[in-house]
Amino acid sequence: MKRLVRMFVSRTSLILLLLLAQIVLFLVLIDYVSAIGDWSIVFYVISIIIVIYLIAKEENPYYKISWIIPILVFPLFGGLFYLFYRQRNLGSRVLKRHLNIDLNRYDYVNTYENILKTKKSHYLDQQNWPAYQNTKTEFLGSGEIMFERMLKDIREAKKYIFLEFFIISPGEMWDTIREALLVKINEGLDVKLIFDDFGSSALPFWYEKKLRKMGFDVINFNPMRIHLNFAMNYRDHRKIVVIDGNIGYTGGINIGDEYINKTSPFGHWLDAGIRIEGDGVWSLVISFLETYRFMGKKDIFYENYKGDKHLTSDGFVAPFSDTPLDKELTTKNMYLSLISSANHSIDITTPYLIIDNELNTALKLAAKSGVKVRIIIPYVPDKRIIYMVTESYVPELVEAGCNVYRYEPGFIHSKMMIVDNNKAMIGTANLDFRSLYLHFENSVFLDGCKSILEMTKFFNETVEKSICVTKTGKKNIIYRLIQIMLKGFATLM
Repeated sequence: MKRLVRMFVSRTSLILLLLLAQIVLFLVLIDYVSAIGDWSIVFYVISIIIVIYLIAKEENPYYKISWIIPILVFPLFGGLFYLFYRQRNLGSRVLKRHLNIDLNRYDYVNTYENILKTKKSHYLDQQNWPAYQNTKTEFLGSGEIMFERMLKDIREAKKYIFLEFFIISPGEMWDTIREALLVKINEGLDVKLIFDDFGSSALPFWYEKKLRKMGFDVINFNPMRIHLNFAMNYRDHRKIVVIDGNIGYTGGINIGDEYINKTSPFGHWLDAGIRIEGDGVWSLVISFLETYRFMGKKDIFYENYKGDKHLTSDGFVAPFSDTPLDKELTTKNMYLSLISSANHSIDITTPYLIIDNELNTALKLAAKSGVKVRIIIPYVPDKRIIYMVTESYVPELVEAGCNVYRYEPGFIHSKMMIVDNNKAMIGTANLDFRSLYLHFENSVFLDGCKSILEMTKFFNETVEKSICVTKTGKKNIIYRLIQIMLKGFATLM
């Protein structure tokens, strides 16, 4: 009962209710304007112009369809609705500020002499995300393991601690981390925290101010506010922890008790992350400070946060971040690059499987070309509607020769891809439109590292606990119709 009450009085619920009220008001105003004069022709013309614009625009076809269909179905107000509620609704000043920060990256990433410039990392290098040697990697096969390792490193920090998370929820995990951070603040360390306002909506109102009083240097990313063209996009979905510039963490784990199985709302929660130590941490530092500058609107001297630990590595490591504020779909392009490079196997874990035409085609082509494609998705969904869309992609992938598994104990939240057991990517990005097109994400690309063998072992052990989808099963006609309709709006999910 308490959980239900909290849900209704949370910031997210209030924002969504206000958004619904705004949409209703929008429709009422359209009806009122139509009643006092014959504006229908004007509205129809606007809708036609918008449809022509969308057809000509360089954009993902799924995204175009998700707008064109409702505009054609409701031509009277569909065009105006698009103008007010389209996804890319940021001002030119915001975009320019982000672009300037993005361009500054070149000045910082080229400060290490041992940066590799190889064909394998050429694409990321072009985005100013270089590959590093002298970096040790450690795969962490559960939220519990990552939490334990991260907490130990936080308690041993000497200079500073950075934390950036999509979700921070009240509970045992956050209480433990917060107390450890307060000890470090009292010791004089610089503790910077970034959390997403939408993702962390379970936190009390004005929690940001409370943290500042405790001594945290805190930023609430993209606070939810109602305005005329309100949209629930551009969320900070990254998970980054940096300690003294020498140790870094990322992966699927947020700060919440379900991630370490203290609570089990969706069965066993299986997550994964990676710990890196050495020169490669520098890219995580840069990624964090770029977000800090962007939202904090203040400059900061990056060199103050540079690490000094250089280790021997057995491969190369390329941490990178992705932003929806440019036209470079870095994470998606890396997924496509990995798939196309596969000779023997592609192993994927993802909580959501809502992919665009390019990724869908690439996976099916790989399977038809003799590459063993294995994909693990949850058995127990955390969002039923999203899961229905995920299920809609399974039949065609299975028919093409892909092996799809459902993690039977519960919900798998790890986001990783392993190719030929010697290249891999792990991080925060789901295989869905929001992660690939609309959210701020970060990942780590690995090549030739021993930790990839641990990732493969984790994957194989997870397959043993999963159910292989050999038959897609026939759903009733109503269920299938709902799936088809939802799939048409996949880009908005």
